[in-house]
Amino acid sequence: MAEERSTALALPDEQSFLRDIQAINRFQQIVHATMVKGQDYGVIPGTQKPTLLKPGAEKIVKLLGLADTYEMLDRQEDWVKPFFCYMMKCKLISVKDGVVISEGLGECNSMESKYRYRWLGERDLPDGVDKSKLVSQVRHSKAGGHWTVYCIDNEDIYSQVNTILKMAKKRALVDAALSAGR
Repeated sequence: MAEERSTALALPDEQSFLRDIQAINRFQQIVHATMVKGQDYGVIPGTQKPTLLKPGAEKIVKLLGLADTYEMLDRQEDWVKPFFCYMMKCKLISVKDGVVISEGLGECNSMESKYRYRWLGERDLPDGVDKSKLVSQVRHSKAGGHWTVYCIDNEDIYSQVNTILKMAKKRALVDAALSAGR
């Protein structure tokens, strides 16, 4: 007859548990005292909850005494189609002892709307484009003016390849910082 094994997790002793909780509380107090809304975190348009931004992730990494390293997990570059996609892994490593504290993943590709399309005013539209067939938006200025912009395919995605790569790295860093700072 097979021997049954317990799968229950063992809790740390009470003193270790209390020290860990106190350390978490101190860290959270420091983070709350140093994070700046709109700079380190903020609500991204189209979402409901605040999101950690790159400067906030960098603060968490510094507060915890970590260094970031990156590894490209996947790279798709089709210079004819054109399509560009990067999947990055960020490792956060303790500067003191070299131990990996957390990892995060980030991906970015040229089919995301912010890279795939451009919004142009009427005077900037290419010659011969029928603006009645384009998606449009009315934009408003703080001074009360307004103007119409039109959505067209980004024909110069090649100039954004490095930006797409950097965005994948940034997303990986934020993911790793969130894991390290929880």
